[in-house]
Amino acid sequence: MTRPARSSRKRVARSRKREGSSVVAGSFLPRSFIRLTLYVALSTACVLLLIAAMVLFNYDRFAARYDITAVGRLPLESTVTDATGQLVGYLHGENVGTPVTLDQVSPYFLKALVAREDTRFYRHHGIDHRGLVRAWLRNFREKRTVQGASTLTMQLTRMSFGLTGRTMQRKLLEMALARRIEKNFSKEEILTHYVNRVFLGTGMNGIEQAAQGYFGKPASDLTLPESAMLAGIIRAPNGFSPFRNYAAAHREMRTTLQRMAHEGFITEAEASIWESARPEVLPQSRWMEMLRQHAKISEQNHLLKMVADEVGAMFPSLAGVGGLSVKTTFDSRLQLAAEDAVAKHLVAIEGLASFPHPPYAAHREGDPAYLQAAAVIMENFSGAMRAVVGGRDFSHSAFNRATQAKRPLGSIFKPLVYGAAFERGLFPGMHVSDGPIKPGEIKWDRFGWSPDNADGVFGGMLPVEIGLIRSRNTMTARVGERAGIEHVLAMMEHAGLGAAERAEPSATLYIGTVGADLRGVTSAYTIFATGGIRHEPYFIESVTDRDGSVLYQHEDKNYRVLSPGATWLTSNILKKVLEEGGTAAGLRKLGFSAAAGGKTGTTNDFHDAWFVGYTSRLAGGVWIGLDRPVSIMDGAYGGRIALPVWNDIMTAAQRIGYEFTDFAEPEEVIAMELCRESGRLASEDCAASRNVYVEQVPHDLIPRKFCKTDH
Repeated sequence: MTRPARSSRKRVARSRKREGSSVVAGSFLPRSFIRLTLYVALSTACVLLLIAAMVLFNYDRFAARYDITAVGRLPLESTVTDATGQLVGYLHGENVGTPVTLDQVSPYFLKALVAREDTRFYRHHGIDHRGLVRAWLRNFREKRTVQGASTLTMQLTRMSFGLTGRTMQRKLLEMALARRIEKNFSKEEILTHYVNRVFLGTGMNGIEQAAQGYFGKPASDLTLPESAMLAGIIRAPNGFSPFRNYAAAHREMRTTLQRMAHEGFITEAEASIWESARPEVLPQSRWMEMLRQHAKISEQNHLLKMVADEVGAMFPSLAGVGGLSVKTTFDSRLQLAAEDAVAKHLVAIEGLASFPHPPYAAHREGDPAYLQAAAVIMENFSGAMRAVVGGRDFSHSAFNRATQAKRPLGSIFKPLVYGAAFERGLFPGMHVSDGPIKPGEIKWDRFGWSPDNADGVFGGMLPVEIGLIRSRNTMTARVGERAGIEHVLAMMEHAGLGAAERAEPSATLYIGTVGADLRGVTSAYTIFATGGIRHEPYFIESVTDRDGSVLYQHEDKNYRVLSPGATWLTSNILKKVLEEGGTAAGLRKLGFSAAAGGKTGTTNDFHDAWFVGYTSRLAGGVWIGLDRPVSIMDGAYGGRIALPVWNDIMTAAQRIGYEFTDFAEPEEVIAMELCRESGRLASEDCAASRNVYVEQVPHDLIPRKFCKTDH
């Protein structure tokens, strides 16, 4: 074979040397690519670390808001009283267990607890990073959550601060709080707080209570199998309860013994010997009797849930600690009267031959399909809520229909439309057409909406007040247009009914297609008794901690919604709604004689029946319907089925001692000649065309210009 020339070999060698300057030995990747990859990887890692640091910093700052000393305070019941000082019930911590020190707990249980729940407890600082990675990898493999990574400290965080849910936000907060706990408490203190708080099923809180309840002995005397069984049920205390499922509890006992042997707390031989043991569990009836004798348990209801939710939101760090004294605005006497009125009248409705739905008495399980009702009573000049009926039976449904359900308001929204129009120059004696809405009459309406009246009849030109007294839809739509949709929307928001309709307003809003809850609309009606001032509704008067320190004291929040003059004009019409010819004339026939105003409401196909009314002191709202919006029955008008409930509640309020006086009059009201079409001061042309009438005009609404309309 012919060898290449020496000069050729040198050229090849130099060429390879040059190529070697841009490649890595044994690789075909250019060095520039390697450097770029490393740069990108390092940059990405730095960005991720920075993001992680920012997230941790944010949650550390959030965790700093929590009172860390709450960890060391064992739970106590929180008492809830009404405005008169009468006990309403208890909140969290009703059954608080018996606190013990670590030397009063069997060493077997402490070892079983660490072996089963947190083997690295004495080596981490609140977060077991190895456990986190291990759990994440396993969950990723299984494509579901099969393993958690909560340390004992993180579990104590949940117990102390009432953290619930399985969101990433909750987990990060839990970690941040766990780090704070580790900095402020020793391992022995953390373990002490844990064993006194841990829930062990069937209303048992803490190891001492569980030892007494399940085995009839103090925690210090627990045997190895008993300790292993209790430590084993922590992850699902009700599901693994020895009372309910002894086989599952025994299985968890064996698993715990194996874990103890694996971690070196006991020998393999001991684990094998004790795996066959069957600890004797005492009857559940014995424990339930003990619970009845010693625990402070309240029957849950909508009021207590409202208070628990509000206090939990106000003081999240105290949710699991308790020991609070919560004074509410509720009046237990009026509350009982409201509940009785709802129950009595709904049973009567269910007894009608025309009622097509299953009655309350037939309910057995599942979501209630029977007729529901809600009621709210509040003070006009403070916003204090005196009574709230959220439904017929809390044990069937915890959903609060007075504060959580948003239903179409129907005609009870109309007074706000009229109030807005009165502020814009309309007066009750002016004329408005009751005829059909013509195409293009509401210029901004893209759908050509034209409502019917409830009686199917259209009229001619009628006084504005007739539109509200008789709840005429076509007149109300025209009144709304005189006010302007923007002003009606603003009035709705100022009255506390939300801004959901502002995004895409519809002309149908004028006749009450807006959805709101009963508390909100009842609060809106208080302005007709206060001269236009709305006081934010509330039901927590004060909160005091176990040491007597005042944590919260209510301060009145109020603002003007409607001018005094427009409020007075609207209220005068709402009084007439209760008289002969009005939609709520039945109230006087029922015997209610105090000065009052109000409005009935009935939505399409009788899905919702409303009555909201007010006296000089109290405003009250009643809603009746089914949770799934369907027709209640034919003829289920608000004036027929909701009004009698309101009557009974307000009559009871008078018996209790609430005084209803006449409404205050404006300082100055002047009889003036106005033009019936324009609402301005009448001119000679108005007189010539017979459009002059006399209106009682509040001082703040006196027109400043003469009518120039060509009649």
